Amino acid sequence: MKLLVLLALTAVVLADLCPRNKKGGLQKGPRKFSEGAKSAVRVAGTALFTLSCSELSDSLESVVFEGDCAHLTEQAMCYGYTMKKKYENQTEPVSYGQLVKDVDGVRDMGNVACGYAEACYDQIAAAVQKCEAENSNFVEQTLEAAEVLYSATYKSEVQKIADSSSEPLFKELANLVMDNFNSAADIEAALNSFFSKENQSEIVTDAEFARKQFITTAQEFCDDGCFDKSAAFFKPLFSAMDGGQCTIASEFCGPCQDNANEFLDGNEDEVMPCCLKEVAETSIQAYDHLEKKYRDIIERFDAHLSGHLSDVANDRIDEIVDELQEQSACIKEVYDANKPECA
Repeated sequence: MKLLVLLALTAVVLADLCPRNKKGGLQKGPRKFSEGAKSAVRVAGTALFTLSCSELSDSLESVVFEGDCAHLTEQAMCYGYTMKKKYENQTEPVSYGQLVKDVDGVRDMGNVACGYAEACYDQIAAAVQKCEAENSNFVEQTLEAAEVLYSATYKSEVQKIADSSSEPLFKELANLVMDNFNSAADIEAALNSFFSKENQSEIVTDAEFARKQFITTAQEFCDDGCFDKSAAFFKPLFSAMDGGQCTIASEFCGPCQDNANEFLDGNEDEVMPCCLKEVAETSIQAYDHLEKKYRDIIERFDAHLSGHLSDVANDRIDEIVDELQEQSACIKEVYDANKPECA
């Protein structure tokens, strides 16, 4: 175990997702991308926290981008910049061949998160908790500020995106949200109409359980070096799946599934790591539990939403659901046939 920890820490130290100049600083592209993110955080800090927590308003940039968050956020900015540059002008569907080239970046970013995310979260949480301790109206005042910021800055932009969309479903959903939800009170009223006080209490309990389970699972995933193990599994798998009639990564059923089965059947040494299976099984169990527990509420919400959408939009929802169910069934078929026997 000590050796695994040492290797994991070494990977975190050596992994650098940032293209750098000769002086060790960020190159122009990622530097400008990072500066843009910092500027957005400064604006948000001023708009959201000036009245509710002036200290956080003045220090939000340093809380998010310095101290225990410095390395994590720098690496995240560089990773985001790299992905943006790679895909921002792409018009054709993403292929498994492209995903092969992305695996190493996901692995490295995951290892960085394993090493630094917890400390960064604690730093941000401590700043927010201090605001809550010093101002009993912190949450309410921040929500009010968020409503003003949305109405003044973002609502018109969302409207433009909705109006320019060629997808009728997205356009109708966006307009439905903007027409009915303009404040925290509107959202609270909508939630109260679907969830009883007992439901809300159960949801809070389930959410807290899910939070603790996520932390435990993530810690075990990191401790086991599972980003490295998962990358070593997916990279040759995606490479083998790419080609022939498998040209679109979002369509697993059919040729892509056939390629995956052929690769896994013909390579006994290529086995899904047990740490990845643990995450998959935990996620499946959690989904099944929540779907069964809240099925009646979900069905009521579906019926209510359908009543506010056109026949075209409802037909599109049915198409999307059918497609997701079909793809999920194909993925589950391959997963069930190839999941490892673990202790």
